[in-house]
Amino acid sequence: MHPSDAIRILFGKATDLRRVTTAEIKSAFRRRVRTLHPDSAHHTNAMHCGEAVSSLVSARDILIEYLRKAQEQASRPHPSRPQWSPPPPKAPVRPTIVKPRPVVERLPKKEDERYYSGVFPTYKLKFGQFVYFAGEVSWQDLVRGMRWQRDQRPAYGEIAKAWGWLTEKDVQSVRAATEIPGLFGERAVIMGLLTEKQAAFLVRHQHHCQPRLGQYFVKERIMLTTDINRMLTAMQRHNASVERGNGPLPPFNPAGFVR
Repeated sequence: MHPSDAIRILFGKATDLRRVTTAEIKSAFRRRVRTLHPDSAHHTNAMHCGEAVSSLVSARDILIEYLRKAQEQASRPHPSRPQWSPPPPKAPVRPTIVKPRPVVERLPKKEDERYYSGVFPTYKLKFGQFVYFAGEVSWQDLVRGMRWQRDQRPAYGEIAKAWGWLTEKDVQSVRAATEIPGLFGERAVIMGLLTEKQAAFLVRHQHHCQPRLGQYFVKERIMLTTDINRMLTAMQRHNASVERGNGPLPPFNPAGFVR
């Protein structure tokens, strides 16, 4: 039953539902029920009275519940529309301070070590030889760099073990055979543990795995990275000229540039 139907049943006329109170609803209900009492002059029959009273009870309960909900809703705080407020001020952006990288400089040449100053060779050179003959590094620095390079590369026997060409027992036997002259690979070939082809391949792989000699010079500040690149370019030009039969490129200036 809709509340508009319920108020018409109780009050019997068009009544503004917004102006009705709970007390008025109960009063109207009692008044209408009395008219349906068997002793009332308006009484017709028992069946009609029962249906009418049931409708009045339903109308009363619906209206009371309707008013209760309306009162609860009215008592709730009405959500006010949020007022616009300016965004909080942004924190000042601090400028990023980029610290300059420390300038790396070459160490001065060692006065007590030997630097080459003779005629430049007329044959193809490896990098260590090239920088020595160009006067970039001392003989002592070259030897120290080659020793560092050798210490950094993987052990010959360990590579052979990793590839399954030698066992740990084989490696120990080759190391113990000090009466056989030569390096580890040469001993292994003489003892029949490796073929000459395997030994040569292991040497090439070992040298390929070792760090570049230029890394040592940069690490020790004997040369800078720019110096390494410059000398590599010069070495390639020199070797290419020798290979073409034109001889070495003439001559190096004190800074090591090809003229």
